[in-house]
Amino acid sequence: MYAIRVDNSVAILRVELSGRVTTAEALRAASQAYTLAEAGNIAAVECDLAAVRRGPGGLLVIATALAAGFRTGMRIAFVGTPGQCRIAGRIARFSGMKDGIRTFETQEGAAAWLSPALPAAAQSAGTARRHLDARTQVQPAAERKAASRASRSANPAA
Repeated sequence: MYAIRVDNSVAILRVELSGRVTTAEALRAASQAYTLAEAGNIAAVECDLAAVRRGPGGLLVIATALAAGFRTGMRIAFVGTPGQCRIAGRIARFSGMKDGIRTFETQEGAAAWLSPALPAAAQSAGTARRHLDARTQVQPAAERKAASRASRSANPAA
Protein backbone atom coordinates (compact mmCIF):
# COMPACT_ATOMS: atom_id res chain seq x y z
CA MET A 1 0.00 0.00 0.00
CA TYR A 2 0.98 3.61 -0.32
CA ALA A 3 -0.20 7.00 0.86
CA ILE A 4 0.80 10.33 -0.62
CA ARG A 5 0.25 13.65 1.09
CA VAL A 6 1.41 17.19 0.56
CA ASP A 7 2.85 18.91 3.63
CA ASN A 8 2.02 22.53 2.82
CA SER A 9 3.77 23.85 5.93
CA VAL A 10 7.17 23.06 4.37
CA ALA A 11 6.24 22.41 0.70
CA ILE A 12 7.24 18.76 0.68
CA LEU A 13 5.57 15.71 -0.80
CA ARG A 14 5.52 12.74 1.60
CA VAL A 15 5.11 9.24 0.17
CA GLU A 16 4.64 6.38 2.64
CA LEU A 17 4.88 2.80 1.43
CA SER A 18 3.83 -0.12 3.62
CA GLY A 19 3.25 -3.86 3.64
CA ARG A 20 3.88 -5.84 0.46
CA VAL A 21 4.63 -3.41 -2.37
CA THR A 22 4.40 -4.78 -5.90
CA THR A 23 6.20 -3.25 -8.88
CA ALA A 24 2.87 -2.08 -10.33
CA GLU A 25 1.94 -0.41 -7.05
CA ALA A 26 5.34 1.31 -6.82
CA LEU A 27 4.89 2.60 -10.39
CA ARG A 28 1.43 3.98 -9.54
CA ALA A 29 2.85 5.69 -6.44
CA ALA A 30 5.69 7.24 -8.47
CA SER A 31 3.32 8.43 -11.19
CA GLN A 32 0.86 9.99 -8.74
CA ALA A 33 3.65 11.56 -6.70
CA TYR A 34 5.17 13.19 -9.78
CA THR A 35 1.75 14.45 -10.88
CA LEU A 36 1.10 16.03 -7.46
CA ALA A 37 4.63 17.47 -7.29
CA GLU A 38 4.26 19.06 -10.71
CA ALA A 39 0.78 20.43 -9.98
CA GLY A 40 1.91 21.93 -6.66
CA ASN A 41 5.32 23.06 -7.94
CA ILE A 42 6.98 20.90 -5.26
CA ALA A 43 10.63 19.92 -5.64
CA ALA A 44 11.20 17.94 -2.41
CA VAL A 45 9.91 14.37 -2.06
CA GLU A 46 10.38 12.17 1.00
CA CYS A 47 9.62 8.48 0.51
CA ASP A 48 9.24 6.58 3.80
CA LEU A 49 10.01 2.87 3.40
CA ALA A 50 10.02 1.97 7.11
CA ALA A 51 6.78 -0.04 6.99
CA VAL A 52 7.59 -1.99 3.79
CA ARG A 53 7.77 -5.72 4.47
CA ARG A 54 8.53 -6.96 0.97
CA GLY A 55 8.97 -5.87 -2.63
CA PRO A 56 9.01 -4.49 -5.20
CA GLY A 57 10.74 -6.81 -7.64
CA GLY A 58 11.21 -4.70 -10.77
CA LEU A 59 13.90 -2.28 -9.58
CA LEU A 60 15.00 -1.30 -13.11
CA VAL A 61 11.42 -0.50 -14.12
CA ILE A 62 10.91 1.66 -11.03
CA ALA A 63 14.25 3.43 -11.58
CA THR A 64 13.26 4.19 -15.17
CA ALA A 65 9.91 5.60 -14.04
CA LEU A 66 11.64 7.80 -11.45
CA ALA A 67 14.11 9.09 -14.04
CA ALA A 68 11.31 9.80 -16.54
CA GLY A 69 9.35 12.04 -14.17
CA PHE A 70 12.33 13.83 -12.63
CA ARG A 71 12.57 17.64 -13.02
CA THR A 72 15.67 19.79 -12.64
CA GLY A 73 16.04 20.97 -9.05
CA MET A 74 13.97 18.14 -7.62
CA ARG A 75 15.26 15.99 -4.75
CA ILE A 76 13.97 12.58 -3.69
CA ALA A 77 14.94 11.12 -0.31
CA PHE A 78 14.27 7.48 0.56
CA VAL A 79 14.11 6.84 4.32
CA GLY A 80 14.22 3.34 5.78
CA THR A 81 16.16 0.62 7.54
CA PRO A 82 19.69 -0.28 6.39
CA GLY A 83 18.32 -3.20 4.32
CA GLN A 84 15.68 -1.01 2.70
CA CYS A 85 18.29 1.67 2.02
CA ARG A 86 20.43 -0.89 0.13
CA ILE A 87 17.53 -1.70 -2.18
CA ALA A 88 16.58 1.98 -2.55
CA GLY A 89 20.25 2.69 -3.29
CA ARG A 90 20.08 0.26 -6.20
CA ILE A 91 17.02 2.07 -7.52
CA ALA A 92 18.90 5.37 -7.16
CA ARG A 93 21.92 4.01 -9.06
CA PHE A 94 19.78 2.45 -11.79
CA SER A 95 17.88 5.74 -12.26
CA GLY A 96 21.03 7.68 -13.13
CA MET A 97 19.95 10.68 -11.02
CA LYS A 98 23.25 11.14 -9.17
CA ASP A 99 22.49 14.37 -7.32
CA GLY A 100 18.71 14.11 -7.23
CA ILE A 101 18.08 10.97 -5.20
CA ARG A 102 19.57 9.66 -1.94
CA THR A 103 18.84 7.14 0.82
CA PHE A 104 18.78 7.87 4.56
CA GLU A 105 18.30 5.88 7.72
CA THR A 106 16.85 8.90 9.60
CA GLN A 107 14.21 11.46 8.70
CA GLU A 108 16.44 14.20 10.11
CA GLY A 109 19.17 13.36 7.59
CA ALA A 110 16.62 13.34 4.77
CA ALA A 111 15.15 16.67 5.88
CA ALA A 112 18.59 18.29 5.95
CA TRP A 113 19.39 17.02 2.45
CA LEU A 114 15.97 18.06 1.08
CA SER A 115 16.16 21.61 2.49
CA PRO A 116 17.82 23.21 -0.59
CA ALA A 117 14.81 22.07 -2.65
CA LEU A 118 12.35 23.80 -0.30
CA PRO A 119 11.11 27.36 -0.84
CA ALA A 120 13.08 29.97 1.14
CA ALA A 121 10.21 30.70 3.55
CA ALA A 122 9.81 27.00 4.40
CA GLN A 123 13.53 26.70 5.24
CA SER A 124 13.64 29.55 7.72
CA ALA A 125 12.73 29.31 11.39
CA GLY A 126 9.76 31.16 12.90
CA THR A 127 11.53 34.44 13.72
CA ALA A 128 13.47 34.45 10.47
CA ARG A 129 10.24 33.74 8.57
CA ARG A 130 8.54 36.75 10.20
CA HIS A 131 11.45 38.96 9.15
CA LEU A 132 11.34 37.52 5.64
CA ASP A 133 7.58 38.17 5.48
CA ALA A 134 8.13 41.74 6.70
CA ARG A 135 10.73 42.37 3.98
CA THR A 136 8.62 40.85 1.22
CA GLN A 137 5.37 42.49 2.28
CA VAL A 138 3.87 44.54 -0.56
CA GLN A 139 3.56 47.78 1.39
CA PRO A 140 3.57 48.39 5.15
CA ALA A 141 0.43 49.94 6.67
CA ALA A 142 2.08 53.32 7.47
CA GLU A 143 3.25 53.68 3.87
CA ARG A 144 -0.22 52.76 2.55
CA LYS A 145 -1.81 55.49 4.69
CA ALA A 146 0.74 58.09 3.57
CA ALA A 147 0.25 57.12 -0.09
CA SER A 148 -3.52 57.33 0.32
CA ARG A 149 -3.28 60.83 1.88
CA ALA A 150 -0.92 61.99 -0.86
CA SER A 151 -3.24 60.80 -3.61
CA ARG A 152 -6.27 62.49 -1.99
CA SER A 153 -4.47 65.81 -1.61
CA ALA A 154 -3.19 65.63 -5.20
CA ASN A 155 -6.67 64.86 -6.56
CA PRO A 156 -9.31 66.51 -4.28
CA ALA A 157 -12.17 65.88 -6.77
CA ALA A 158 -12.03 62.15 -6.35
